[in-house]
Amino acid sequence: MQWIETRLLDYPTGVVSGRFGGSVMFVAYDRLLQRWFWVQPKGINERISEPSHIFVDEKWARKHKLKKPRPSSEKPAVNIRRKKCEAQLVLEL
Repeated sequence: MQWIETRLLDYPTGVVSGRFGGSVMFVAYDRLLQRWFWVQPKGINERISEPSHIFVDEKWARKHKLKKPRPSSEKPAVNIRRKKCEAQLVLEL
């Protein structure tokens, strides 16, 4: 088993572990809806963006490797505007 970039492989047909930065969760891809879902206990599914990596068997990864990888789905952060505060914390005694 190994972590492989999602964009390099065909979409999985079942539930696999997916990684989002430092978080790991069970994810699945629905081919009909063309969406990724976070699979939770008691049958709860929540729509999510594509995970950066999935944890799959090496044999499966070799068999389902794409000839032309999909473009990266990560959108770079641009034009982040943060409000400047005069003082974050003021203590008066």
